[in-house]
Amino acid sequence: MDLFLTLISVAALWIALSSRTRIQKLERELATLRTQGVAPDIDATASPDMPDAPAAETSSKKGPWGETSPDDGAKAEGVTTTNVPEAGAKAARQGAFARLRPWLRDNWIYPVAGAALVLSGVFLVQYAVETGKLTPLTQIVLALVLAAGLVAAGEWLRPRPIAGPVLPATLTGAGLVIAMAAVLAALHLYAMIGPATALACLALLSFAAIGLGWLYGPMLSALGLVAGTAVPFILGGGGAPPPALFGYFALLAFAGLGIDARRRWGWVTWLALAGPLGAMVIWRVAGADELGFTLAIILVAGAAMTLPFGYIAPMVDGPRALGRVRPAQGVRASFVASAVAGFGLALLVDGMAGPIGIVALAILIAVWCVRAPALSDQMVLPILALPLWIVVQAWLGGGSVVYGFHLPRPPESPMPLQASYILGLAHLAGLAMIWRGEAEAPGRYAPFTLAGLILPGGALIALETMWQPATVIGPYAWALHAMAAAGLATMLALRYAARDNGHGPRLGAAAAAAFALVALGLMLMLGQAALTVALAVLMVAAAAMDRRFDIPGLGAFLGLASLALGWRLVLDPGLSWHMEDAGTGAFLAAITATLAGPFLALWMIQRLSDAPVRREGRLLVETGLMGSIAICTGILIARLLPDQIGAHAQLGLQASVLIALTWVQIRRAALPLLRRVRIALAWVFALLAATALVSAAVFPASPVIGVWPFVEPVAGWPVVNDLLLTYLLPAILLVALSTPPYLRIAGWGLGALWGATAIRHLWQGPDLRMINGIAQGELYAYTFALLLAGAVALAWALRTGRADLRKLGVGLAGLAAAKAFLIDASELDGLLRVGAFLGLGLTLAGLAWLNGWVVAREGGRQTSAP
Repeated sequence: MDLFLTLISVAALWIALSSRTRIQKLERELATLRTQGVAPDIDATASPDMPDAPAAETSSKKGPWGETSPDDGAKAEGVTTTNVPEAGAKAARQGAFARLRPWLRDNWIYPVAGAALVLSGVFLVQYAVETGKLTPLTQIVLALVLAAGLVAAGEWLRPRPIAGPVLPATLTGAGLVIAMAAVLAALHLYAMIGPATALACLALLSFAAIGLGWLYGPMLSALGLVAGTAVPFILGGGGAPPPALFGYFALLAFAGLGIDARRRWGWVTWLALAGPLGAMVIWRVAGADELGFTLAIILVAGAAMTLPFGYIAPMVDGPRALGRVRPAQGVRASFVASAVAGFGLALLVDGMAGPIGIVALAILIAVWCVRAPALSDQMVLPILALPLWIVVQAWLGGGSVVYGFHLPRPPESPMPLQASYILGLAHLAGLAMIWRGEAEAPGRYAPFTLAGLILPGGALIALETMWQPATVIGPYAWALHAMAAAGLATMLALRYAARDNGHGPRLGAAAAAAFALVALGLMLMLGQAALTVALAVLMVAAAAMDRRFDIPGLGAFLGLASLALGWRLVLDPGLSWHMEDAGTGAFLAAITATLAGPFLALWMIQRLSDAPVRREGRLLVETGLMGSIAICTGILIARLLPDQIGAHAQLGLQASVLIALTWVQIRRAALPLLRRVRIALAWVFALLAATALVSAAVFPASPVIGVWPFVEPVAGWPVVNDLLLTYLLPAILLVALSTPPYLRIAGWGLGALWGATAIRHLWQGPDLRMINGIAQGELYAYTFALLLAGAVALAWALRTGRADLRKLGVGLAGLAAAKAFLIDASELDGLLRVGAFLGLGLTLAGLAWLNGWVVAREGGRQTSAP
């Protein structure tokens, strides 16, 4: 125990001393600047770069404690600092260790003296224990008397210039540490006091250290903050953690922030937040009361919005936390404190105190910070924290399975209207943000309006996805929640239409939210096909409204609706429902709506102005429609086949979907939003598509050379079979959508593979495995196919004048001739051999004549060219 106290004492006093040499250096430089007429005649000991002396700054704003000064390393919002010496600015930018080394070289005696003083008190108690000459009470009293004497000596020396700034701080810090050691000895060694009394004494000493830091410098305040945070953990004890300590940690943070509000030492603010907030999180994880945790962490977040700037209510302007310009330190500290509060509530609070605290944080940011625009970026935190709380509660509650994944949902039997309460709280926070938008200037209200609409919408989607409240309160009752939210969004849209002359971002956001919420309500009530039709109708209605009233913000809804249609086509209800489960009428309705809705929406907005939101929404709809066309084509082929498609066709269809999704992500990567994420998704989809194609064409599911049990017979009639899905559909997509030449070559290769397998299906039937051999007619059919492909290439070259196509046609003809002489001549017999070579000769002669014609046409074009 003594060794532990000794190490703590040495470490505390080591950091409790400040740089005397640097102060003297700055005094000399400031005196030089005064003689040059550069610096004002102020006290050199009050430089803002001196951590042990009160900082005197020039400010353009005054807080309740007088003039405020800039943050360490960055200007405070709305605060202008003048005549700061250049040397002092350079010293402020130096690292802590770079400043510590020269100080230790010249002032090493002070930490040694402080350590010696602390050890003297520790050794006094140790000597009394070993010899038994003093009673325990006498030992503790002597240690406290020694501590009081050192503090009194430091206070007596502090106002005297001869002592300097370091010696008084050394004596006072040593006295406070010895007093703390005495209290811990009284608790752990002699059991003279209980944990509650020890906590009160140590807390009093910690707050005293923080307060004395106002006079002695930031290091003494740091000693109080570190010791005060560590005290509850050092005391130990059994049982559940007392919730009252949350209030103690909050007071500790208030004290540190209050000291730094005037002194502007910078890193003291971070220490005042990191220690108490970290202790609160640890205390909550240990099982402390969730209500106390919620109240304390919200209070600390609110204090961080005000005290670092020197105001009782938030009043700060300047760069925001998420802006491109580096914000001031106080703005960053406030953002971090709010983030810890929001995500701490989302992850660590199980009951309704969690959403209540998150909504309280949202109201603080929206209403209380109305005069602090630099803190407005914090509004993103409740938008993320409330859905996160819903997701976390889903994983901690009872179970349900969605899409094959175990997604638990907390049982609502104790509170059947719990989802309703949460949604009501989300709307309360959203209305607070919308009110903040009303209070902002015309050019700055849109983000708050958008946040006020996103927060309840995000909560509603999270509740439906993770909790599925309709299973408890009924689908129609839960759908009414979505429709009520849609009604509120509609009322806002009408209000903004009247106030903004029928256009503007607020109107667009409210109208898009209304459409999205109506779509969600319909999803809760309608069947699979009806929902797809409803989404398509809403897309057309939104496009018509945009065309009639010029509301570019509806482009956001069009993009979201396009994503929803793609989701329904691929995942929910998905490919299997469209191919197998849905009836003919439902299938036709769903497919028609999936294609017709986006097409009609694009047609309606094609001639409208190219506003950014509308342009991005149009791009989303276009890419989604192109991908849906490819996927719907595959689904239609699968439904037309008489038999169930095999594994190779399923892989080919999956590859087609992935190719389409890859192209969609590449097109959407043109948008600045999430560009890197879309490129990464495109790579993932492309790799999955390549894997599926290799599996279907080569191994293990190839119908020709695959292995059991993956090989399955071909389903369908000759030519019209599931080989269309396996090879031809992905080949068409690669040729039509790909830009790199190697991908187009791969597409042509897949097309050739489809032709070869289709020919084999004609001669071999459903079983295409190589163990069945090759029929003679099949062998010649391959030759004829090569000749036909060569003829098509030459005819295409004749039409387009492309020399590469002419060379391809000649090459295919040569390949057919080589096959005939090297393979067909030995494998064919009888009249089939005669007919094969007769046909080969005539075809090659015709191709040679066609090639000459193409060459002559190419020469004519070159001669006539200028």
